[in-house]
Amino acid sequence: MKVTGIPVSRGMALAPARIIPPWPVFSDKRREFHIPKARQIASVQNAVSRLGAFYTERANGFYAIGDKDRGDIILTHNAILHDPPLQEEIIRQIQDNYALESAVLRAFRKYAATLSEIGNEYFGQRIADLEDVAARLICTILGREFPEIHLGDLPVILIAADIPPSVMTGLHPRKVAGVVLTAGGQTSHSAIIAASLGVPVITGCQGVQSQVTDGEQVFLDGHAGELHWGLEAEQIEEFTRLVQRNDRHMQLLDRLAGKPTQTADPMPVRLCANGQDVSSCEEINRFGCDGIGLFRTEFLFLGRQALPSEEEQFFLYKSIVTAMQGKPVVFRTLDMGGDKILPCFPSVEEANPFMGYRAIRMYLDREDVFTPQIRAILRASAFGKVRVMFPMISNLEEFLSAKSRILCIQRELDEQGIAYDPQIPIGTMIEVPAAAVNADILARHADFLSIGTNDLTQYTLAVDRLNTVVSYLYNHFDPAVVRLIQYTLQSAARHQKECGICGEMAADPLAVPLLLGLGLRSFSVSPGALLRTRRLISLCSIDKCSQLSEEVLQSVSAKEVIEKIQRWMPASYAEWVV
Repeated sequence: MKVTGIPVSRGMALAPARIIPPWPVFSDKRREFHIPKARQIASVQNAVSRLGAFYTERANGFYAIGDKDRGDIILTHNAILHDPPLQEEIIRQIQDNYALESAVLRAFRKYAATLSEIGNEYFGQRIADLEDVAARLICTILGREFPEIHLGDLPVILIAADIPPSVMTGLHPRKVAGVVLTAGGQTSHSAIIAASLGVPVITGCQGVQSQVTDGEQVFLDGHAGELHWGLEAEQIEEFTRLVQRNDRHMQLLDRLAGKPTQTADPMPVRLCANGQDVSSCEEINRFGCDGIGLFRTEFLFLGRQALPSEEEQFFLYKSIVTAMQGKPVVFRTLDMGGDKILPCFPSVEEANPFMGYRAIRMYLDREDVFTPQIRAILRASAFGKVRVMFPMISNLEEFLSAKSRILCIQRELDEQGIAYDPQIPIGTMIEVPAAAVNADILARHADFLSIGTNDLTQYTLAVDRLNTVVSYLYNHFDPAVVRLIQYTLQSAARHQKECGICGEMAADPLAVPLLLGLGLRSFSVSPGALLRTRRLISLCSIDKCSQLSEEVLQSVSAKEVIEKIQRWMPASYAEWVV
């Protein structure tokens, strides 16, 4: 039997399943009329103090061993615990005669309801953090031990509806072969922590924990996002071979860290990473790449009621530039709207937000957003190589308007004697079909282009990729998308401008030879895909990839495109296409 979920961390594992039971359930209905309210409030305050000490000790333990990611998550929980509005709401619930556990639960659920109303995946995943802190606080108040996961000596594949982030941080990597979560998503802290263990992780496998028997051998494929169980002896043998092959691949990839990226010819290829925080820079530098091809600045704005100041942004951007040690960093200006709803911006009711008031359209209207961010990016450019890139440009006028605003801010910095790079390159994303069709026009005025294949595919095919009803139509191998990519690359080449791809297609093993054949020489992928993409590129020759692209451009469907790529593959390349 098999279930397919959402792949979060690549890899394969064959190990016994460990079914994790549900976490404690508390009531939000209990009333308490006999215990003095002052005593109840004191109990909460004492519990907050004790739990805060626990969080601080655990976070310091992670920082001491250099595990910043897990330390930061625990500090986030500590910040939630000490949030003044939350504590005030708990007191209000106590004064309304709710018992301690109900008062805490109601206060946290009220806050969680606010996040749910935002309708954004990132905020939705933060609800799990609230539930985690609430459960620990209630257990601390009631004097009950919070359940942890105790593992034996042999590694197991954990299967659970969800695992509280604070529990996940306590797991030892050598005792976990993989993680399967039936709830949660790719951006949940539980999934992020699990992925940091270096094991395959998938989420979104509804109800599987009730179908798998605790202790039975299961196979987890983090590449395809699949969990297999009820295995016969022959299947176990086959999956054992797959795991062994995967392990050999991972060892080979480790040897590619820090190596140059080039084709079999050899032709040098620019390989960059997509980033969104400082912590990822260490991993990016360890793998070795040519810089950050896409830094998503919107993550600094997430979860905030107030806009980050210029100084706060400058500190982050400078930290990123410094951490990259002289390699260029492409900062994409704030991309909000669509599926990126930020609480620090008033929400606008739109029938179709993906095609409405978002990204550059909103950005150009908001002087209070545009100027501080551009000033911060420009100031950071004094400390390394920096590029600015605008999202969702659909016509030349938008790009020139944004570029002229940058020139005005540069003059202000000159007058104030503030250092920056006066030659900072200014580029545009190509993610709207109109921008791709007019790529020759944009290439005359932009210093560089970057194709965002996620949105370009969505807009070209008129498919909301987040809508499960129509998502089957979303396919970046559709001939229309391939032809727009080809035209954009040709337009950039005619004007001698660099053009890269920073969307998911850049790391798709089936797409790599096609993109090389179309003329792409600049890839930007997630940090976890850097080494694999480097390996795939090394197995390709430009001549053969060009022949493949010529054949593909004659195709009439995505299915035919994929079939031609699969027929083209030599055995050495096909082995890496999992």
